[in-house]
Amino acid sequence: MTIVAISREMGSGGYEIGAAVARALNFEYVNRQILLEAAHAHGVPEATLLDVVERRPSLWERFDAERRRYLTFLEAAYYTFAERGNLVTASRSGPFFVRDVRHALKVRIMAPVEVRVRRVMAQESLDQKAAAAKVRAYDREMSGRIDYLFGVDWTLPENYDFVLNTSDDSWDYYTDLLVAAARHPRYQPTPASLQKVRDLRLAAQVRAAIATDPGTQRLNVEVTAQEGRVVLTGIVFSPAVLDTAADVARRVPGVVSVSCETVEIPRVYPGPIM
Repeated sequence: MTIVAISREMGSGGYEIGAAVARALNFEYVNRQILLEAAHAHGVPEATLLDVVERRPSLWERFDAERRRYLTFLEAAYYTFAERGNLVTASRSGPFFVRDVRHALKVRIMAPVEVRVRRVMAQESLDQKAAAAKVRAYDREMSGRIDYLFGVDWTLPENYDFVLNTSDDSWDYYTDLLVAAARHPRYQPTPASLQKVRDLRLAAQVRAAIATDPGTQRLNVEVTAQEGRVVLTGIVFSPAVLDTAADVARRVPGVVSVSCETVEIPRVYPGPIM
């Protein structure tokens, strides 16, 4: 039930290494499938989801409720895969989705810029200038995106269990390192860590249900779950709004109970207009 969650730089070989690790471990390998499942389950165009996760958000988009809804759907899809376990993912956000899961091996695959540029030149038949511009743009977009989504610097090694520098093309060596790490007792699941993934999956499914329902899809609410008990926390103008979200949550399979914690904001009466 181990999870290997890889975040990779462009030109680092992360996709290829991830696929090789999955084959060696006989694990499921998930990359673009996460987006496809999210799009299929919630009727969101795949191109829209790609734009949400791969482009640096503008200042205006940071307050865009519609984009937050799409991110909720991606999160729900990721945890659906994670709950099944025996999984290798190669999506930039993967290590941050499972940062609190003990049996998840969180990996960053990187390489020096000049090496990445050389590989992009070869892979995409670009000249040095175009490849360097593409790599720089990618790094800039991903730094902004991960900071926006998770509030972390994705380049910092302390955000990972394992940082792999693929400065040369020793692909078998890199694969063997990650396979050995994934098989270590440190990354074998425990009842508590498996329950953690189930709780994350259920909370994500509840958030997705709230984001889908026409009566609650604009509601910004925090959701936590523990063994089927769901807690909704929100700042609302009326408790009735959160009660509606609770009704939606109760219809999600696996939910045992729902409670609400609200901070009510009174509507301000501006006084008579003179």
